[in-house]
Amino acid sequence: MNSAEHQALGHPNRDAPHVMGLVSDLDLKQTLVTLWRRRWAILALTLLSAVGAWLFVSRIQPIYTATAEVMIDSRRTRIVDIKEILSQLSPQIATVTSEVEVLRSRTLAKRVATALNLYEDPEFNPALRPVQSSRFDLSVVQDLVDTVRRMIHLEKEAVPELAPAEIEERQRAVVIDGLRGGLTVSAVPQSMVIRIAYRSPNPATASRIANAFAEHYVTEQLEAKFQALRYATNWLNERLEGLKHDLSASEQAISAYRANHNLLENRGVSSTQQKLTELNTLLVTAQTKRAETAARIARLEAVGRSGRGGMATDELLDSTFLSRLKEQEATLAGEASDLASRYGDRHPQIAKIRAELGEIRSKMSTEIGRLTQGLRSELAVLEERERSATREIADMESRSLSQNKAEIGLHALEREAQANRILYETFLNRFKETDQQETIQQPDARIISFSERPRAPSYPQKSTLIMAVTVAGLVAAIALILLIEKFDNTIRTKDQLEHLIGLPALGLVPQVAGSTANVAAYLVERPSSSYAEAFRIAWFAIRHPPDRPEPKTLVVTSSVPDEGKSLTALSLARTAAALGLKVMLVDADLRRATVGTKVGLSSELSLAEVLADGVDFQNAVVRDPLTSLDILTARAGGQKQVDMLAMADKVRQTMDAMRAVYDVVIFDCPPVLSVADVQILVRHADATLFCLRWNTTPRESALTAVRMLRDAKAKFAGALLTRVNVRKHSSYGYRDMGYYYGRYRSYYNN
Repeated sequence: MNSAEHQALGHPNRDAPHVMGLVSDLDLKQTLVTLWRRRWAILALTLLSAVGAWLFVSRIQPIYTATAEVMIDSRRTRIVDIKEILSQLSPQIATVTSEVEVLRSRTLAKRVATALNLYEDPEFNPALRPVQSSRFDLSVVQDLVDTVRRMIHLEKEAVPELAPAEIEERQRAVVIDGLRGGLTVSAVPQSMVIRIAYRSPNPATASRIANAFAEHYVTEQLEAKFQALRYATNWLNERLEGLKHDLSASEQAISAYRANHNLLENRGVSSTQQKLTELNTLLVTAQTKRAETAARIARLEAVGRSGRGGMATDELLDSTFLSRLKEQEATLAGEASDLASRYGDRHPQIAKIRAELGEIRSKMSTEIGRLTQGLRSELAVLEERERSATREIADMESRSLSQNKAEIGLHALEREAQANRILYETFLNRFKETDQQETIQQPDARIISFSERPRAPSYPQKSTLIMAVTVAGLVAAIALILLIEKFDNTIRTKDQLEHLIGLPALGLVPQVAGSTANVAAYLVERPSSSYAEAFRIAWFAIRHPPDRPEPKTLVVTSSVPDEGKSLTALSLARTAAALGLKVMLVDADLRRATVGTKVGLSSELSLAEVLADGVDFQNAVVRDPLTSLDILTARAGGQKQVDMLAMADKVRQTMDAMRAVYDVVIFDCPPVLSVADVQILVRHADATLFCLRWNTTPRESALTAVRMLRDAKAKFAGALLTRVNVRKHSSYGYRDMGYYYGRYRSYYNN
């Protein structure tokens, strides 16, 4: 509903109401008040939950849980540094998870069941449990089933008979399944520890089985290692026998080959090869000396051609004669140089010295020639020796060619024998290591905590369960109460009336006990009562609106019957009359006239005669016996039938005529959702009062009626909550007039 609609309803300053109106606006304080009001229901539901939980827990068989712990141990005692056959478990999360699955495995459970002889324990073998007698004879059901089968010609399925071994195997499978059902294996976070927990109705059994799983798990690791070692030892032993035979055959083949090809034992080197090596050494030496001799000859020839015998060469220095001639040459040359410097080149002594130098130099040239000839003879000998060595080498190479081919085959045999020898030694060493490991094997896990016999059951935890169910019952009770409150479709407060219906709340009218006539007179008889005060407050709000003139015609209506509108109209009229106003009350509900009954009056003339026959309304009114109020009654079900919709102009003229005579004219109209007459009256009335019965009128009905009145152009004065039970209303904690009517009822003369 928008703001324009609110203005049409006479309440322009209100926010838009929630049209759906299915959930009450309960704040925290109101919620607490609601819970306090319903405290006995909440307490009853909570106690019922606690008692039910206690009864349930007392019938549950207690379960005990025993826990043992094992740790994957990555630390090992190294006596000798021997590589293990079965690798050690790595300290990783995946490894721990894998070992958890090993502990859960059916194989380990079977070992435990066999070790503890659980196949003979009635706790695990249902076949050994005593048959419990039943009050109901199942044979009757079986006979009935067989009869039905025969009637529909359905053959009974033949159940194959099982052999005793198959029956025993199935029973063992049931025992193992039951054993695994009580087992819980989990890894402790951020560690290498595995927790083994077992649940059983018997605390001793729980502890015994938890420890058995831990012990057999460790034992199974050792057995797996021993089995792997035995397999490896047997395989290595068989392999060594074959390798030993292969090595022996290889060595015998080498010996036979050497003998057949005349090969020496010193790594396969023959006499031909030794001789060839010596000849190659001799050839290299001859070639070196030949080259040196040829070089000496070339230097001597160069000295001879230059004519400078005085040049110092190795060949000249080796000759004693040449050395003396060289010394003489040097002495004469020095003398000639000294004389030439003192006397000049023409001195006779210089010519003599030069002649002696020429003779000496001639002798030196002759000696150089002799030396050169000697070297040439030596060179010829060296060249012949080189050619002879070359021929012998070629001959020896030809003879060793066949031996080289034989050595190739020998090398192949030696390589094969060496490979067999290495392989045999490797396997032999590993065999000895494996043989020694059987005495020093260690498991990869160890038990760090054996389970003890549990002293208290792990399930059910009676106090915790009862407390939890009790709290859950309390929460459920509170939720149920709040749900009931939220889905309450009625109106109980002024705030609800204003926000949900969109009309100004003019007050709350307390409910008065007694008959209809007594209630109608209650306002006059007890003017100081809270009932009379409620109507005085409502009348002041109606009579003095803040935004329009004082109304002279007022329509009082409701959405459905039995909402107290007629009594409200009568009470308002008597309140106005008591204030000295000239007031007329018109009973406009032609189908269910009640005003005359309430005041104990009747008349031959009614509103129907006024509208249909033109009777003057002043001749039709009767006087209220208790006040100065004039009342125009109606006769319900009378012969005179009036259709106000067809007489709209007549209704308007009559209302104008009444307005001219009286200060206030109040119309008790029929419910909006029952009769359409009210739409004509509200269109021409100065104000409309809408009545709702406290904690009874559905919100949807009220909203529908208000929309219809709005469509009829009604000018709302407001709405009034009627028949309020002030005791209940005050217990709700609503801080409005109804609350104070109940809380301070001693203040009023009720």
